[in-house]
Amino acid sequence: MKLSKLKQALQFAKEKHKDQFRKFDKKPYVTHPIRVQKLVNQFKGQSKNIEAIRIAGLLHDTVEDTNTTLKEIREIFGNLVASLVNELTSDSDKIEKYGKTVYLKNKLSNDLSDYALVLKLADRLDNVSDFPTAGEKFVTKYKKETEEILSHLETNRKLTNTQKKIIERIKEKMVGF
Repeated sequence: MKLSKLKQALQFAKEKHKDQFRKFDKKPYVTHPIRVQKLVNQFKGQSKNIEAIRIAGLLHDTVEDTNTTLKEIREIFGNLVASLVNELTSDSDKIEKYGKTVYLKNKLSNDLSDYALVLKLADRLDNVSDFPTAGEKFVTKYKKETEEILSHLETNRKLTNTQKKIIERIKEKMVGF
């Protein structure tokens, strides 16, 4: 029996992240991309490209954090998924040159397609959802970075209703931290 592309992507992500664990709760790392794709489905479920967007959510960290190549993703999951994963993959040289916050402010405001921005915001929403189990130092730094990025984004980019809803949820999750 042939697996659906979404199930195939889940298996792929599990295999690629198999020896990785989340920093604070020590759960298998793959729980993060699974939650990201669920958030994407929750916020963007009616999109005509929802399957590709969800697959990209499952695979969003594979190129950055594993030995996966964009060519491999393109061959298995197609051009749209590979393009989205490419957009979501950070450029470590630019981060080193400009600093992570400046790099992300510019990238999210200028360089991401609307679909990729939805994915990046869902990724950030999942990460701020980890605040209750994260250390105080991480929470303080990540919250400040997130506030700067969101403020810059809201000022410098025309946002879709979906993006605005995710940003509001991120802000809600950060209250009290």
